Amino acid sequence: MQRAVRALIQRQRELANSPHPTERFRTLWVAAMLDRQLARCSDREIGSLLSFVQDRFHIFEPEFAICRHAQRSLLLRNIKEDFSE
Repeated sequence: MQRAVRALIQRQRELANSPHPTERFRTLWVAAMLDRQLARCSDREIGSLLSFVQDRFHIFEPEFAICRHAQRSLLLRNIKEDFSE
């Protein structure tokens, strides 16, 4: 699952950086495919993907803080679920 998501992320980046407007427009289709794949991911998989995305941000950027917060939130939710089972 994560390989498919990472491939879609890479493809979306490639299309977004294209000098051709028609290729940049196709990012919307790839974004929709990415959204479908992410909806099928578990919280643990999403946390792992956040680590992958977070590596692209500098530690002082707000996106880094957002990714880090989301990771902690998912981790805490998983810990609570593990203890309640």
